[in-house]
Amino acid sequence: MSVKNKSVPLNLKNMKPYQKSGETSSMLTTRQIEQQTKDRLKTWVTFYRSNISFFIEHYMGVTLYPYQRFWVNLISQSTEFVGIASRASAKSWLIGVYSIARCILYPGTIVALASSTKAQAGIIISEKCKALYDEHANIRRECSNLTTNMNKWEMTFYNGSKINVVVSGDGGRGHRSNITVLEERRLIPNAIIDSIIRPFLVSRQPPYMKLPKYSSIEELREEPIEIIITSAHYKSYEWYPEIKKFIRQIANGDTDVKAIFLDYLITIKHGIKTKKQIAKDKRDFNDPIAFLMEYGNIPYGSSSSSYYKLGLFKRNIKRSWRPITDEMFVTNKKNPYDIPKLSEEFRIISVDVAMRAGAKNDNTIISCARLLPTPKGWLTDIVYMESHHGKHTTLQALRIKRIFEEFDGDAIVLDIANAGIGIFDALCSLTKDEVRDCEYKAYTVMPSEYVEDKLYDELTARTLGMDANRCIFPIFASASLNSLIAIKFKERMRKHLVNFLVDDNTEEDFLIKTGNKDILDQDDTGIRAHLLQAHIQTTLLINECISLEMSIQNNNLKLEEPEGARKDRFTSVSYLNFYVSLMDIELLKERSVETDEEAFLSVARFF
Repeated sequence: MSVKNKSVPLNLKNMKPYQKSGETSSMLTTRQIEQQTKDRLKTWVTFYRSNISFFIEHYMGVTLYPYQRFWVNLISQSTEFVGIASRASAKSWLIGVYSIARCILYPGTIVALASSTKAQAGIIISEKCKALYDEHANIRRECSNLTTNMNKWEMTFYNGSKINVVVSGDGGRGHRSNITVLEERRLIPNAIIDSIIRPFLVSRQPPYMKLPKYSSIEELREEPIEIIITSAHYKSYEWYPEIKKFIRQIANGDTDVKAIFLDYLITIKHGIKTKKQIAKDKRDFNDPIAFLMEYGNIPYGSSSSSYYKLGLFKRNIKRSWRPITDEMFVTNKKNPYDIPKLSEEFRIISVDVAMRAGAKNDNTIISCARLLPTPKGWLTDIVYMESHHGKHTTLQALRIKRIFEEFDGDAIVLDIANAGIGIFDALCSLTKDEVRDCEYKAYTVMPSEYVEDKLYDELTARTLGMDANRCIFPIFASASLNSLIAIKFKERMRKHLVNFLVDDNTEEDFLIKTGNKDILDQDDTGIRAHLLQAHIQTTLLINECISLEMSIQNNNLKLEEPEGARKDRFTSVSYLNFYVSLMDIELLKERSVETDEEAFLSVARFF
């Protein structure tokens, strides 16, 4: 029957035949279909490997902002990549996205995530990769297993690829990776990176490269990739010279090295943060330098006119002293963070009260130091620091006495200028502690050749308490004395006689590694602040010091802080250091006498 005589459905009337006119149609064989599938697959894989951002959006279904497309494409075109970006710029999330895409596109890829602690690097898998796995079906199709616990963080794929977390220490030796990610590189010491982490990197070995036909072709071998992501930090730390080295390589035309640097404006541009949020974050930062680094993405170093350079400050104390809290006192009356006093140890606390436009802006800084004798002078460890704003002098005196007695102090260095004299008066009376059900005896000025007789008599006359503890060394600063105090602080730091607490991130890592139960207690949010606040105060102290600019007035050194900034922590610690410098004189005199006697006796024995 002729086709023309058959009725044709309306929806097929305009259908064009598959084959060309005059050609006979033929069925595709299975082999041809398989070959076409392979050809299409090779074409798409080649395209996606050259344009990994399209793969992330097309196949994985993950939407990227323009800067994120640029970011991941840069990584795929490099063997060494550096990304330094502000908070909330999605550094860790983007590394998770890139790692998953790379593992899917290149079967058998091993990605190693390294940070200062396993938990830090584990966040990329436990939070970022896990969220991507939950939200995108094609990622779930490719992933065979996802493990996230305190002992193991790992994401494995059906094609043999793997993302895992490795230890940044001796326990990490022996690992292998095709891509190594250094998460918050600024926190990882160079020695660990060079001796343990960088040796991880090896070239990926796809099966075809084992065939004699391809194994000898150098151009086909894949280069391993090192990815560095971090936020900006101080220039004097180990990370900064390496970043400068990478920038020089890029400037000199090294196409294997790529970098991207982003500040907080990128988060505003794409609605990740609002302008009001950034303004609030800036207000919440007690330290403008920290905001400059964390959000402005600007590495910070001392200016040419700064009197104190960052390299002077030795931050090597991990075991800080901490006072007992009222909660601890109620439960067991014992301080788990006390440090027993050694037989030849001397302990000092220093108090500075600075006034700003009224009593409510008084800023009291209490600093604590442990002193041990050495042939060069008293080795001074600044083991604790806290600040108080606008408290009544009676309450401040109570706090000072609590710390002095608990710290087992020997002397109090007190700035008695302005509001400081009010603190002195409060210390000179008997103080009742209702919470701890005890009384603290009166304190008064100590007899010392370095305290003028007139000042000593005046302060003694102000003392109301009977049988007062003569432990207060008063400082009534003048321009010439302030000049000497500033010089002595720098001089003793140059002699490596002053040590400071490590930063709060390092301390938190240290507490976690040593199994501190309080830092892991998620229910008690206040204990973490208690454990780390002295380390944060130390950072603020150092930032105050390196911001101070010097000038000479009437033959005296004068240190001036930037507009709107304070130098209360500097004053407290530098006054403390000045008192220790006076102790150095006595100590070195004694050591000199001992040395002379020993020399005489040795000669006498010889003859």
